[in-house]
Amino acid sequence: MKVAVTNYSKVFILVFTLLGIFTLAGCNEDKALPKISSVEVSTINTYSAICNGKVLDDGGSQVLSVGVCWNTTGNPTISDYRSIDGKGIGEFTSTIKGLTPNTTYYIKAYATNANGTSYSSSLCIKTQQELATISDISFTSVTKTAAQCSASIISAGGETVTERGFCWSKSPTPTIASNKIALNGGVGVFSATVENLESGTQYYIRAYAITSAGTAYSIERTFTTASESPALVDNDHLLLGNPTGATTNIVSANNYLMVKPQYCLSYNNSKRTANWVAWHLNSNWLGSVSRQDDFRADNTLPPSWYHVTESDYYYSQYGFDRGHMCPSADRTATVADNSATFLMTNMVPQSTNNNQIVWENLESYCRNLAKSGSELYIISGPYGEGGTSAKGTFTVLKSGVVVPSLVWKIALVLPNGNNDLSRITPSTRVIAVVIPNNQECSKYQWTYYRVSVDSIEHLTGYDFFTNIPKDIQDALEAKVDNQ
Repeated sequence: MKVAVTNYSKVFILVFTLLGIFTLAGCNEDKALPKISSVEVSTINTYSAICNGKVLDDGGSQVLSVGVCWNTTGNPTISDYRSIDGKGIGEFTSTIKGLTPNTTYYIKAYATNANGTSYSSSLCIKTQQELATISDISFTSVTKTAAQCSASIISAGGETVTERGFCWSKSPTPTIASNKIALNGGVGVFSATVENLESGTQYYIRAYAITSAGTAYSIERTFTTASESPALVDNDHLLLGNPTGATTNIVSANNYLMVKPQYCLSYNNSKRTANWVAWHLNSNWLGSVSRQDDFRADNTLPPSWYHVTESDYYYSQYGFDRGHMCPSADRTATVADNSATFLMTNMVPQSTNNNQIVWENLESYCRNLAKSGSELYIISGPYGEGGTSAKGTFTVLKSGVVVPSLVWKIALVLPNGNNDLSRITPSTRVIAVVIPNNQECSKYQWTYYRVSVDSIEHLTGYDFFTNIPKDIQDALEAKVDNQ
């Protein structure tokens, strides 16, 4: 029996066929992947690269993650190394890190939605060769016209160092196009003397090393050449001379000159105390200002150095006073003057009986001379290691401050007047003492500890009174005060 197909049946079949096609099309559209542009690389370094991509369309489903993937074999996927740099459509930037120098990598951008991951076309890059690695610069000496410096090649980066040396200029970031001194290639330590410099001038310097990968530079450092001798002025704290040739150059870390209105000093960054402190004393420095007692760190030290604080002497543990070199009572004309004496660069660890009895009695004696019409040029400092307090003998505090075994002081005494250097004669009074830094020292008056300046020079290696004519200097340094 034949079944007749009516027109109604044909229409019904056609409608259902079309609905099926639309349904399938809709299902395929729901499962579309994101569309992503080609990856671009903006920067290629030795160990990293910066890439850019753009998600053009989310495929009808939210983009959950975007980034780049990479490997060294080709056709990378997110199963290899990858970055995750956000989600959604639009531009993104990826920084790839941890790459190997002088190596070929294959990179794709990717975008992932609920339906899967799509990729850009693959891009091939090659990282840069590794530059040499150079140590920081150290300085042996800096004079008016030259600087001796050294550095070290830590790594040649897998290449051969063909040239190394130092480059410098009066402006920051010197290069080998600036002034340079070139040395033979190699690794390890290398040294050179930079010459024909201008006195009293700051220079910027870097070590460099050249390989096939390019030119590598060390950290930039600065140094300042010594100045010509300044004019000698009455009442200058260093009128009689700078006994260690201290300079304001940071490379002289253990003989660093600090000039303050109230006193001058040579700081020793290794010992964390002054080598010496020098000051002028007359009645103009004396007034009625009370003792400020504001012990504190000296923040005019170079920032990279440790700044000893007011609590770094740990009195309860070690028992040493924060002993003034330039006394608080020598600076009582203004609050600022007195406060300056409480900077920790003006302190050394002193036993209580030394600081508060013998040392203080000498300080008072000198002030009385100033009150009675004299002016004094005074310099004092620590020597050696190992002092004894009521709590025992110690050489170094846990803060790194060295405890001296002795303290010394020199005072040249003149009647008030002008043209001080010209008034100094072989008969000018000079008081010099060396006092043990212990508790037993108070058994004797300060006068018991008087010595010659020559003996302090022999002890310390310093050269005092260098601005005084040699014949007068010799006479003054040989005698021992007995007044």
